[in-house]
Amino acid sequence: MYLKSLSTKNYRKYGEEVQTINFAHSKWPEMLGVDDESKKINITEEYISKSSSLIVGKNNSGKSTIVKLLNTLQNTKSGSRNIFKHTDFNLKMLSDWYQENIESKSEEEIKSIDKFPSMEFLLVLGIDDENDIISSFEDILILGGIDSDEVQENAEVAEVSINIKYEVADVVAFLEELVKIKTSYFDDREQRDGQYLVYKKEIRYRKFLGLFSSNYFILNCYPLGREEPAKEFSLSSLLKVETIEANTVKNDKTISQAYNKIVSTYIKNNDIAAIDSLVGDINYRVKDMVDANIKDILQSAVSSIESTKNLQMNLHPDVTLEKIFANSIIYEYQEGNNNIPESQFGMGYTNLMVIIAKIVDYIELYSEKDINGSVNILCIEEPESFMHPQMQELFIKNVSKAIATLLGKKQQLDTFQILITTHSTHILNSKIQSGNTLNNISYLGQTGVNNFIKNISDDAIVSGIDIDKKAYKYIKKYFRLEVSDIFFADAVILVEGVSEETYLRYEIDRHPILKNHHIKVYRIDGAYAHQFISLLELLNTKTIIFTDLDLKRTEDEMKVDIKDNDVPDIIPSNISDLAGKYAIGESSLTTNSTLQYFIKKELSDEKAKYSRINSKLIEMLTDKEELIVEYKNVSAHSQGKINGYYATSFEEAIILTNAVNNNDENLNKKSLIKLLQYVHPRMKYFGDIDETSEIADKSYMYQVKLSDGKSKFSTGIVFLSITDDTFNLKLPKYIESGLESLCDYFKE
Repeated sequence: MYLKSLSTKNYRKYGEEVQTINFAHSKWPEMLGVDDESKKINITEEYISKSSSLIVGKNNSGKSTIVKLLNTLQNTKSGSRNIFKHTDFNLKMLSDWYQENIESKSEEEIKSIDKFPSMEFLLVLGIDDENDIISSFEDILILGGIDSDEVQENAEVAEVSINIKYEVADVVAFLEELVKIKTSYFDDREQRDGQYLVYKKEIRYRKFLGLFSSNYFILNCYPLGREEPAKEFSLSSLLKVETIEANTVKNDKTISQAYNKIVSTYIKNNDIAAIDSLVGDINYRVKDMVDANIKDILQSAVSSIESTKNLQMNLHPDVTLEKIFANSIIYEYQEGNNNIPESQFGMGYTNLMVIIAKIVDYIELYSEKDINGSVNILCIEEPESFMHPQMQELFIKNVSKAIATLLGKKQQLDTFQILITTHSTHILNSKIQSGNTLNNISYLGQTGVNNFIKNISDDAIVSGIDIDKKAYKYIKKYFRLEVSDIFFADAVILVEGVSEETYLRYEIDRHPILKNHHIKVYRIDGAYAHQFISLLELLNTKTIIFTDLDLKRTEDEMKVDIKDNDVPDIIPSNISDLAGKYAIGESSLTTNSTLQYFIKKELSDEKAKYSRINSKLIEMLTDKEELIVEYKNVSAHSQGKINGYYATSFEEAIILTNAVNNNDENLNKKSLIKLLQYVHPRMKYFGDIDETSEIADKSYMYQVKLSDGKSKFSTGIVFLSITDDTFNLKLPKYIESGLESLCDYFKE
């Protein structure tokens, strides 16, 4: 059996809205008949990556809270008291309830209260084996808490739901205490200074909170749908949770203890006859030596007190492999000709070895009865402690290899669940890439004062029509190339190319507000930003997409013929009138699939034809400097009509925004000219432009010629901004608006 899900309400920072975390199925793979070590390791790695549950989130997102709750529940039974303290309740919920029901109410009104604060939890268990022993929750079953499901491969035989409430035990007594708190401490009409009244109100509220750390509350377990609690039900016999804490390095002998466990486990499971023979020979030789040299001495000493007839000495050596490794092996590593003691081993390496040792120890120690008679959960808290990024990246692989190797001839791995909490992007990426899936990842975040839980899965991401499975393969591949810190970002910016990526990172770094937040800028390398929407929606992450207008042109319209020493023979024309150029026609005015996606959302029509998309775009862009389309927590920003012409790319938007003369000694235009000549210093046409040149009229031609220097274009902006005090470019409006919206978001 295994834990399918845990729901919580009003526990710590999880508020009145029920939050549910799902857990991975725990059925370990068959190893029978698998003799090849590499294959065994691969099977184990794939299983651990796919079937372990990963809880990710930033600090204070509630990761440790989930582990703490599981550890608390495993030691409880129905009818228990003093399980939780007032600090375990959602404090905002308690405050709101107090203000609504106590603070401004009369004694009579308080006596009539019929709804009280409580914490609620729901455990859903999957019975995945016909041999699972269900006597542990017999009391729940008798009351009708089991629902049979259709039996499928790798599915549960049945499902058991256990509703747990930490609630008021004696309503009458609790109401009496509430009235006492309201009336006994001071009279609100008391003529005292304001500071004194504030102090007394605080004291009264603290007395109220104290009620929730007392015997007034009881833990009751209910079968789902029943109002009467189970009387004898105990979670301690059903739920068994073992936790490997984040800091495993306790003393200088930590690595020795880990090595001892690893070695003894390997030998136990691999029947190394040579070692058994050696230990036996040692015992024989020691006994022979003792009998010959020591036994008579001790016997003589004893004989002086007691007759040898009554007391004969027999000295039996008890040398075991465990004792040898525990007491007689010194672990060192060599550095040149020097032997370095274990106390100087790297803490990251030590931490990893301890985790591996504790996992194999856990597998070895729990009984056969536990396999089918209880839910067995191994929690690993923040394994990334002390590990460098590369070691974190290989965490799943290293653990899998160790388990597969150490279990040896143990053909079938026992049934238990692995739960990992982390705020490491590398651990997250390790799981995603080892199993090629985003299944069994729970993302914990915070909205306002409360935490939330989002369960990530492949099905959840590709379930709608917004993303296809081929595109999803691209996303998972992208995570291999870009670490998965999208899960930990305060906000995300998606851009198309290297120019935008470099430029925006620079702008964020020098922004007075944005630089104080973790804003992840992702370069998508094309107009694929909309393929990430499903994932970003699940994560509830504020997202800005900067994407190009990408006006569709014919091949002839895109031709440029510029000879280095001559005036261009062919100059592609800019576009100033969308309605005149694109109103008639069946093809889209933009080649950007992300923009098409968002316009369909704006129209609430997933099957909108190009003609309708064009009309909407023309309507939204006519004489507008930017295009903004919002969908849920995502807003897409693109170029519009800038200084008379529609920009089609980031580079062209920069050119058009800064190409005209201004009252600032033409500083923006001068800076633009410096930038263009920085990118193409040897191209005569760029070298000849000056303040009198009509740069805006030829913006599209410039951006075409810059296509082979996009990287240098953006790095040039950063380089010149830092090294040239006179260099100053104006932000394109669509980028300015996107960054302002992020500022507004962080101010809320």
